Amino acid sequence: MEAHLDQIQASRPLRRAAQRARRRTKWWLVALAVVSALAVAAACAAGAFIVLREGEPDPSAPTARPAADQSSSVDESVGAPEVVDPIASRATDTAPISIAELFGAGSITPDGGTGSYKVLETEELANCSDAGLDELADLLADADCTQTVRATLINPDGEYAATAGVLNLADTAEADSLRAAIEAGLEGGFAALRTDGEAAELGRAATMVGYNTYGHYLMYVVIGRTDGEPIEEASEPVRAIVSDLVDVWFIDQLNPRREVQ
Repeated sequence: MEAHLDQIQASRPLRRAAQRARRRTKWWLVALAVVSALAVAAACAAGAFIVLREGEPDPSAPTARPAADQSSSVDESVGAPEVVDPIASRATDTAPISIAELFGAGSITPDGGTGSYKVLETEELANCSDAGLDELADLLADADCTQTVRATLINPDGEYAATAGVLNLADTAEADSLRAAIEAGLEGGFAALRTDGEAAELGRAATMVGYNTYGHYLMYVVIGRTDGEPIEEASEPVRAIVSDLVDVWFIDQLNPRREVQ
């Protein structure tokens, strides 16, 4: 039974805070879902969806035309330099991510978030499949993923523990493909990194998972209650944790990689 509970995961989408949208390039909304031990179902409404599953551990403007007395026209787009996103591929973003880069202190404080998160334990995995369970672990084993950097944290009020991590994938296409597979409702999910004390029960009861992509990275967070009780819905505190860690903190730590040298 414990092995079964260790692998319960879930996900459901979240929307990015509007006031931070100007600082980000296009990326996808966070998804959240509640795990069920008996059924698999999905429903869509008002731009959000919930997946129940059993698991374990703008129009473009018209082109300007020359005046009638002009003998020729010039296509101003010809010769325009191609814009390349530096983090669209590991080929242009070659430096590995590190624990210090993502979780450099004993606590982290996401900008505009709910407060400081205590960092209990950090880990870097060379084998990305170790960050997943069941079908997700299989997908990660086949993916061109070079590392996973993750940590287990406690939210500001101490009611929730969370394992948050970043997967270093080959390119945006692979990250998007993996995200789509998770959204489609595959069996399994992201593994929790349990620790002694406040995070000792993380993953043993129903949890929630928020995830998103940013360039060639896939970011995620597994959330559970510190008292070991299952999470039944994406409550406001759960949404705040996903926003703080996935939507804000990871983006802020990875965003400097977009700066063109």
